[in-house]
Amino acid sequence: MGAGPATRAVSLGWRVVRFVGVVVALHAPSWLSVWIFQTPLAEERPLFNLDLLVAAALACVSTLAGGVALVLAWSADVIRAAAKNYHFMSAFDFIDAARFADMLDLRTFLSASLLGAVTGFLLCLWLVLRLTHRSGALAWPLLILAVLAAGGDAANGSFHIFGLDKDSRIVNMNFAGSPAWNVWRTERQSLSASGPPSPMRDPASFRALRDWQAAHPGQTSMLVLVESMGLPRDPALRDWMARRLTTPRLGARWSIQVADEEFVGSTTSGELRTLCGLQGHYARLNNDIAAGCLPRRLASQGVISTGIHGFGLRMFDRSEWWPRAGLQPWRWAEHGASMPMNCNQAFPGVCDSAVLEEAVRQAQAPGRFVYALTLDTHLPLDIRRAAPLPAELQAACAASSTPEQACRMIHELGEVLEHLESTLAASKATPFLVVVGDHMPPFSETSNRESFAAHRVPMFVMTPR
Repeated sequence: MGAGPATRAVSLGWRVVRFVGVVVALHAPSWLSVWIFQTPLAEERPLFNLDLLVAAALACVSTLAGGVALVLAWSADVIRAAAKNYHFMSAFDFIDAARFADMLDLRTFLSASLLGAVTGFLLCLWLVLRLTHRSGALAWPLLILAVLAAGGDAANGSFHIFGLDKDSRIVNMNFAGSPAWNVWRTERQSLSASGPPSPMRDPASFRALRDWQAAHPGQTSMLVLVESMGLPRDPALRDWMARRLTTPRLGARWSIQVADEEFVGSTTSGELRTLCGLQGHYARLNNDIAAGCLPRRLASQGVISTGIHGFGLRMFDRSEWWPRAGLQPWRWAEHGASMPMNCNQAFPGVCDSAVLEEAVRQAQAPGRFVYALTLDTHLPLDIRRAAPLPAELQAACAASSTPEQACRMIHELGEVLEHLESTLAASKATPFLVVVGDHMPPFSETSNRESFAAHRVPMFVMTPR
């Protein structure tokens, strides 16, 4: 005797609930991060993840294979988002950076939100595998949803696979996407994969240093690359930060031009931009191309070029490619003096105060090019031991609705510029100096991230009077 209508209705209802449950569990991490936590680049994230839908369909047939596919699909999504957030040129560049993890204090990155996110991912994985276990018939609705989502995305003009994206869209949303395909595509298109570094369109900081040195051969110049010094969008905050360096006492000795320039990529990209005028990956900097870098050019004039950083030179292989670019790395251990240490909780090293003081000290000698790379403003900032914000800055942040974390970053950047100002004011020599940011702060929250210009960094060109 066959099942009655009520039994069939209950069975159909359960299958619908299970299907909806699988779809929601698959996309809950992405949907929650976009709609609740307002993660950056939300407009690029797809409403439906094709990788996850296919992986869940596979789980309906094989729990083990489906579980592995789900972990890989979620990992591709997380790695791609993290790589874009931290300005890496591709996901594989971000993965490659993991070989330096032993140099970091990884405990700093542990937080309640991170533990909650990991727990949430594991819960979603368990729920998907539980709902798809021995449910082969559920695979077809999941695959059909993937096809419909892809078709809707193509009709909307936002489907990037197979070149189906269009300049205009019906709705400003991605209905479907494949992070795994995006990872593969960006790796193929990344500068590190496509060839050696190439000249930037307008490397203003490099050009300023190059042109001044060409007009003043053999004289001393300095470059200070400030970690995460982004360009505040609010004019009052830009002005507050600039006034930390553009003081009357420095103005009496230097003509200070306040400007900005375009950045591409992470810190090492900023180094290639400012030292060599190049855009690309440091690992592809060969001797022929490095001949155009400023330190190599200055060597022909008898200028000694030194690179100073507070962190280990093994990080991002600076001990290898800095000399190729013409820099003599400054090794703190060889000089024995006691230095202030660990002003950044995640990147333990010599504090920026000592780095800047050493750079200015070396710039007192003639025939020098001194490059200083700061560190202490690298995220995450240690809010627990931070000083109170100045009233003027608090008022400017409140007036512009700038979030506390972004305001705190502006304050910390101002502290770096203030220390450089006081160190320069106490010095005797007046070298040519360029101070510029490497990239905008890589905040993970949209509200903090949007407090800074997306593709510009501040630049100060200080010409001796």
